[in-house]
Amino acid sequence: MTKEGDFKAAVLSLEDGLPLVSTPAHYEDEMAAAMVTLLNETAKRINHQLRLPQVDEISIVYDDRTRLVCRYFTVDGHKLLLTVLAPPDQSYRRLTNRTIKEIERVWLSRRTDR
Repeated sequence: MTKEGDFKAAVLSLEDGLPLVSTPAHYEDEMAAAMVTLLNETAKRINHQLRLPQVDEISIVYDDRTRLVCRYFTVDGHKLLLTVLAPPDQSYRRLTNRTIKEIERVWLSRRTDR
């Protein structure tokens, strides 16, 4: 996904910000966890204050048009977040949708393999 989307970084984490995997491999887990935690707290505050349904995506666009995207999804009762740092004007939605479906497939297949 990172290569195909030309994403600068990608992190799959638990809802609390604990990273499960990140790419590139040298990408700092602490920085990734901080980004995810900040976005997660923002989503919770929005849901609570505005009484909106669960947020499924937060996107922040920087001055240089780089986009930080955090996609929320649930697999087998676990709330997960897929966060990507996309270059300017790069589409991301279809690719992250496909990746989320693949994560769900692998996660559920490993559960049934036990």
